[in-house]
Amino acid sequence: MILTIIAGLILFTVMVISHEFGHFIAAKSTGIAVIRFSVGLGPKLWGFRFRGTEYRLSLFPVGGYVKMKGMELGEVKGEKDEFFSKSILVRSFVVLAGPFLNLVLAFVIYFFTILSFGLNITPGTSIESVYENSLMSERVEKRDEIIELNNKEVRNWYEIAIIIEQNPDSLSFLIKRGDSLFTVHSAYKKDEEFPLVPMIEPVVGIVEKNSPACNLGLKKGDRFLSINGKEITSFEDMRKKVRKNPGKELQIEWMRDEEIMKGKVVPRKQKIQENGETKEIGLLGVVAETEKLRFGLIGSLKEGFVRTGESIKLIIRVIVMLFRRQISPKTLGGPIAIFQLAGESARLGLEFYLGFMALLSINLFIFNLVPFPPLDGSHILIFGIEKLTKKRPTEKQMLLIQQIGFAILLLLIAFIFYNDIMRIRTK
Repeated sequence: MILTIIAGLILFTVMVISHEFGHFIAAKSTGIAVIRFSVGLGPKLWGFRFRGTEYRLSLFPVGGYVKMKGMELGEVKGEKDEFFSKSILVRSFVVLAGPFLNLVLAFVIYFFTILSFGLNITPGTSIESVYENSLMSERVEKRDEIIELNNKEVRNWYEIAIIIEQNPDSLSFLIKRGDSLFTVHSAYKKDEEFPLVPMIEPVVGIVEKNSPACNLGLKKGDRFLSINGKEITSFEDMRKKVRKNPGKELQIEWMRDEEIMKGKVVPRKQKIQENGETKEIGLLGVVAETEKLRFGLIGSLKEGFVRTGESIKLIIRVIVMLFRRQISPKTLGGPIAIFQLAGESARLGLEFYLGFMALLSINLFIFNLVPFPPLDGSHILIFGIEKLTKKRPTEKQMLLIQQIGFAILLLLIAFIFYNDIMRIRTK
């Protein structure tokens, strides 16, 4: 619990400070007076003044804000260092600087983690299953190995992903099964899912602290052999078996340094939302073993850009699926869910925690661009209307827009908090 609170507070503080620091730097650089820069919300705990700006630490550590001169309704006096005295271009720059710094923060985190820890990749090229491709389903079997893809030799799933990123029109596989080789051809479109699912060996990479796996005594490098007498040949086999048995005792057999070990374990129960329904699944608290691919400075920069782009695409895809009702709104999580995930990622280690921080930072970047009061995107929309009509909205119009926006936002926040509370109650 203590780790969850600390991890969550650090996460929110870094997210908010980076966002508000973007607004702060942009305002200062364009001659807009900044009255206050606050880390935290609520009553002032400590602070000082420097070059006309009050820097303060406030009571509640979740949040923060930058108060610029002449940005609030009723404060506009027409002085040259006020926010609304600047051109639309300058105001837009100041508003967009906040989300942009969240994007920069995510890239820096990805770059740092790849440079420091390397990139986790799925070792080998073995196939677990075929994804929605009837032609390949007839030809490909579990444990088949991909030797070449589009006439290029591949040694791991990372190299396969690099080829797929080039958006080929078709896929040509050279596949090995036992001692035989054969080829499989398939059409491929850019927006389609890759037809093959990687097979991950049933080897433990990380054991979560205080998890059923930890209590059982599993360690990094242990290899699952069987569950309730049924052979386990891949990590997915293990995951499916455990997932189907929440709260039920399982007999597990594993190998450690050529020694076969046995034990009984009860998978932890967890409620999840799947296809709009609440389901209970079992978890052991283990992560599969991966290989580390190391990069130098230039390679880490490149991969940092790639990971940032992939995260943006992932979040946008999820948003589209929400609007298409392919994902239930009940899956939305708020501060409570974020604190829980921050704690879980911190228990897995710094690399996982930083990865979650980067993904959340990109979430904040995209969310703030939504043209909805009081988010940054709404200011850009209003500035656009002002540019087209050559007329700035009146204070009364701005007040009405903000009141409607805040009312809808409060309903959304209440709904998200309800989801968080229901998750806790159903655990």
